[in-house]
Amino acid sequence: MNDAACHVFQDLINLSVRMMPIFLCLEPKQKNRETIAACSVYLWAIMIFTQSLFHIPDHIFWIFQGFFSCLFFLVLLVFFHGSAVEKLFFYLSAWMLADLSSFLNRFTAWCFHTWLPLSEEQLCTLISLISASLCCLFVHFWLKKRARQIFGSLSARFCLLVAAYPALFLFIQLIGERALFPYGIPSGQSQSLLLFFLVLCVSLLLLYVLTLNSTAQIVKRKQTEEELTFARQMISKQREHYNQTLDYIEQVRIIRHDFRHHIHALLYMDKEQQVKYLKNLQKELETSEQKIFCENQAVNGLIQEYAVRAEKAGISFTARLDLSAHIPIDDLTLCIVIGNLLENAMEASKKMEKDSFIRIQARMDGDHLLMLVENAYNGSIQEKNGNILSSKKDGGLGMLSIQRILNRPGDEFDVYFNDDTFTAMVQIGTDIPQR
Repeated sequence: MNDAACHVFQDLINLSVRMMPIFLCLEPKQKNRETIAACSVYLWAIMIFTQSLFHIPDHIFWIFQGFFSCLFFLVLLVFFHGSAVEKLFFYLSAWMLADLSSFLNRFTAWCFHTWLPLSEEQLCTLISLISASLCCLFVHFWLKKRARQIFGSLSARFCLLVAAYPALFLFIQLIGERALFPYGIPSGQSQSLLLFFLVLCVSLLLLYVLTLNSTAQIVKRKQTEEELTFARQMISKQREHYNQTLDYIEQVRIIRHDFRHHIHALLYMDKEQQVKYLKNLQKELETSEQKIFCENQAVNGLIQEYAVRAEKAGISFTARLDLSAHIPIDDLTLCIVIGNLLENAMEASKKMEKDSFIRIQARMDGDHLLMLVENAYNGSIQEKNGNILSSKKDGGLGMLSIQRILNRPGDEFDVYFNDDTFTAMVQIGTDIPQR
C-alpha cells in the first residue's frame, strides 16, 4: 500500500472514530444505521474528491472541513433521537477523540517508523486501526453509560455546560496544533515543544474523563437520594393505610357500643318518643355519613380524603370507580399511584381562580386496572427530554413515584394535556400469574 492510499485509509478511519460515539450512544429514528453511515461516508467522499480534483491548499481545506463538520452535525439532528445539546456533546466528543487520536497516531508513527520495516504512513495506518479499536471500547463501555446518566437527569443548562468542555478541548487542540506545528511533526530542536503539547493534550483528555466521571457520580448520588425519598414516601403511605385501618376498627367499636345505648333508651320510650328519637338518629347518621365511592376499603378511604379536601378548596370532585373489595393488586401500589395522581391534580387545580375540577375513573379490564385522572390547570407545563418537570420548589416526586412503581410488564403511564385540561392515564397489571 503506497503512502497516498494509506493517507486516504487514515482519513476513513478518522471518520469512523468521529462517527463512533454518535452511532454507539444515540438511537436512530428510523432504526437504520446503514443509511446514516452511507450519508456520512458520501459527505466525506465529496470532501476528499473536491480536495484532490481542485488541489485546494491546506489552509483553505481547513475551512472546507469546518463546512463538512456542520453538514455532518445536521445529519445527526435529522436522523437521531435526543436533544440538540446531547447531540452536540456527542459530536464534539467524537471530534475531540478523532483529532486527538489522529495526532497521537502521527506522533507514535514518527517516533517508531525508523525501528520497523514500514514507511511512516503505513505505520500510522496500522496504529490508527489499533487506536480506533480502543476508542470503540472506551465509548461503548465507559462514555455511553455516563452520558446517559448525565443527560437523563440534569437540566438543559447543566447539560450545556457539560457539552462546553469538549468544545474547549477542541479549541485548544486545533488552534495549538496548527499554531505550533503548521508543517506537520517537527524534528530536532522542536522535540521539547512537541512533548509539551502531547502532555497538554493527554492532560486535557484525562481532565475530560474525570469531569464526566465526577458529574456522573453526582447524578448517581442524586438518584440515590430520590430513591430514599421514594422509599420514605412508600413507608409513609403504608403508615397512613395502617392508621386508616385502626380508625375503621375504632369506629366499628364505637358504633357497637352506642348501639347498645340506643336499644336501651328505646325500650323505655313510648311509640311517639321512639319515632322522634329514631328520626333524630337518622338525621345524625345522614350528616356524618361518608360517601362510598367503591367497595375496596383502602381506595375508598383515600378517595374520601381527597373528596373532603377538594370540597374545602372549592374544587369540583367527581369519582366513578368500579372496583370490587378484593382486586389482585397490592393495596400499597394502588394507594401510591392514586394518591400521587390526586395530589398532583389538587396542586394544579388550586392554582385555578375558577372552573377548577378533578375527575377520576377506574375499572378492571381483564387482568389490568385502567385509571384516568383529569384536572384543570393553568396551561403552563415544564418539559425536559419529553419528561414533565414538577413546579414544586423541592422538585416534586409524584411523577417519579408513579414511574418507579409501574415498572412491570403490562404497566403503562401516559399523560396528555391541552390548553386547560391535564389528563393522566394509568394501566396496572394484576398480580395474577400469566399462563
